[in-house]
Amino acid sequence: AEGGEAVHPLVAYLDNAAIASAGLPAVLDGLVARGLPLVLAVGLPPETPPQTGHRPTQRRIDLLAIEQNGWRLAARDPRCVVVSSRTEIDWAMRHGQTVVWAPSKLVLDAVDGPNSRDPVALALWLAEMLAAARMVVHGDVTLPAGSRVPLERA
Repeated sequence: AEGGEAVHPLVAYLDNAAIASAGLPAVLDGLVARGLPLVLAVGLPPETPPQTGHRPTQRRIDLLAIEQNGWRLAARDPRCVVVSSRTEIDWAMRHGQTVVWAPSKLVLDAVDGPNSRDPVALALWLAEMLAAARMVVHGDVTLPAGSRVPLERA
């Protein structure tokens, strides 16, 4: 999409099993084959992040841990590009790149950002902000209720 027309991406949440799976390239192939710009979101890594006992710092640590997990995903498939700002996301989508969302910047900068630390809720917040066509969720996770974006289990 060139110019000003809206881009409605496919947002996909990948759990740790999907990230680690030998079938990851095939999963990404299937998502790319839908013909929409692809934005991938991930959750916390398998290792528990450091615990601070202090809510504001814990939120930042959790967001950074999600970003580390995004880099882990990017290391598994050369199509994946880790991005953090809305400008970077928009540019990558318009240029056909597979985006891996690093959430800290958008979440912490958002005036009406998500209060949740749940990674699936964060991914859904991103999907709503990007006016995604739909969100596909991989893994045995709880789907948030009341989304404006159609949700689909992989």
